[in-house]
Amino acid sequence: MKKLSILIILTILAILSNAQELWVKYNAHQSLDKGDTSVFILNPYSSAFFDDKEFVSNTKKGYTYPGFFIQPKIVFQPNKKVRFSAGIHTLYFAGADSTEKFVPVLSLEVKLLDNVEMILGTIHSKQAHYLPEPLFKPERLLISQPETGLQFLTNTEKFKGDSWTNWERYIKQGSPFQEVFTMGFSGIFKPSTFKTNTGLILNFAGFGVHNGGQIDSSNLDVTTMINLAAGFSYSFPIGTKKTSLGFETMGFLSSDKSPNPSSKYLNGKAIYPKLFIESPNLRGEIGYWYASQFVNPRGEELFGSYSFVKPEFDSKIRNLYTAKIIYSVEVAKGFTLGGRFETYYDTKSSILDWAFTFRMVYDGLFNL
Repeated sequence: MKKLSILIILTILAILSNAQELWVKYNAHQSLDKGDTSVFILNPYSSAFFDDKEFVSNTKKGYTYPGFFIQPKIVFQPNKKVRFSAGIHTLYFAGADSTEKFVPVLSLEVKLLDNVEMILGTIHSKQAHYLPEPLFKPERLLISQPETGLQFLTNTEKFKGDSWTNWERYIKQGSPFQEVFTMGFSGIFKPSTFKTNTGLILNFAGFGVHNGGQIDSSNLDVTTMINLAAGFSYSFPIGTKKTSLGFETMGFLSSDKSPNPSSKYLNGKAIYPKLFIESPNLRGEIGYWYASQFVNPRGEELFGSYSFVKPEFDSKIRNLYTAKIIYSVEVAKGFTLGGRFETYYDTKSSILDWAFTFRMVYDGLFNL
C-alpha cells in the first residue's frame, strides 16, 4: 500500500525533462499530415560527434566516443495516411579499422486516428522518447541507433505521447546469449499548449528492460527491471519573453520484476529537483540528486546505486550535485549544431566527474 501511495503521488506530480528536450528539439518526428505526398524524398540523416566523459569516481570510469553515423533513406508517402522509408545505418568510431555497425533501416507508418500514428520497423528515437537522463543516457542517441520494433506516437496541441518496444537483441535456437528488449511509455501534458515556452508542464514515464527468451539456452537468469518517473515543471519569462526561469522536480522508482528476483537492490527510489534558466538555444541548470537503492539499466550510470568499477563500490545511497550547460541551434535548414558541458559532484567521495559533447546533425529532405 505504501508503494502504491508513492506511485500515485508521483503520477499526480508528473515532469518534462527540459534539458533533454532542448538537446533534441530540432529532431521532431514529421507527422503524416505534414509530409509531401506522391513524391520520392531523400533524407541523408547523419551526425558527427565527439563525446568525452572525464569520470574518475568509483561508480564509473571515463571514456570517449569520437565518430559519426550515416543513415540515408528514401521516403515515399502515397497519401496522408501511410508512409514508407528504407535505407542503411552505418556507425564509425575514429581510429577503428572498420565500421562499428552496418544495418538496414525500414519504417512503415500508418495514421490510426487524427493524432495517433503507428510505426513498425525502425522506430522514431531521435528525441530520446522524452525520457530524462537518469533513464536514458544522451549518448544513446549517438551510439545505440537505430531502434527497431513497434511504436505509437500521439501529438496534439496539449499532449505528446510515445509508446514503444525496441528489440535490442534477437536470438535463435542455440544462441549463446539472451534476447534483450526494452518497452516504454511517456506522456507530456501542457495545459497552455506547446505553442507557449513557459508555464506548467506535467509528465510521466515508464520504462522496462527484459533479458531472457523462451528459447534462451545461455543458462543466465531471466531478468526484468522496471523504472517509473513523474514530476512537474514550471517556468516564467524574465527580461525578454524569449528567456525563462524555472523549477522542476522529478520522482523515480525502480523495481526488479524478474521471475526469480536476484538483484542486490530489489526496489529503489530517487528524487531530482532542479533550477534552470533557458533561452531558445541555451540552457543552464543546477540540480540535486538523491537516490536510495536505485537501478537504471539504460540511464546514466552515475545516478544508480551499482558501481561499474568494482562491486564493493556499490552504494545504497547516492547523493549528487549536478550542473549543466546545453546549447543547440539550427544554423541552416535541417542542420543542427549542439554542445553540452556537465558536472556531477558526489558528496560521499568528494569527487567531481565531468563530461562534454559536441555534435552536428543533418536531417534535411530533398525531393527526387
